[in-house]
Amino acid sequence: MLYFWYRILILLILRNFTAPIPIDAKFSRTFRVRLFDCEGLRVMTASRYTVYMDLIRWEALLRSKLYEVVFRGGLAPTLGSQKIIYRRPLKIFSRFKVTLELAGWDSKWVYHIHTFENKDRIAAIGITRALIWKRDVPVSMGEILQKAGENRTERAPASWIIELFENDKAILQAQE
Repeated sequence: MLYFWYRILILLILRNFTAPIPIDAKFSRTFRVRLFDCEGLRVMTASRYTVYMDLIRWEALLRSKLYEVVFRGGLAPTLGSQKIIYRRPLKIFSRFKVTLELAGWDSKWVYHIHTFENKDRIAAIGITRALIWKRDVPVSMGEILQKAGENRTERAPASWIIELFENDKAILQAQE
């Protein structure tokens, strides 16, 4: 957890010295599997993939015009759901690249695809959906993106992405 907050602090500082990126920019970051990222000191544990996904989403937020809209407006970005498909293990001390791609948005959710690559081969793919809150009420994603300079109020994600999250609400209701 310390590493996560250390990286966020660095991103906050560097945002003043790095070029801004468009809201829909597809970009990558290279990381290394660290000792405490691993289970059994061999391969990266499943829980660490989500940390790296969070880091790259935070970087996208901090480097885009969304930063001003979200944080100056007192809004709170929140992850709603995520799905990860693991293909190959990431071994200790190996380098890997995480690529973030905006998959689209609707009136409530924004969707991202995170691709983990090692030696030019896909190691995992994570798909997330997130929303933004203001005082316990979700804010219209189109409204936020328009304030940040986006012309479109909606950019529908691919149907397979929508289908991934289709049953989330039913699953939660069944557990209550």
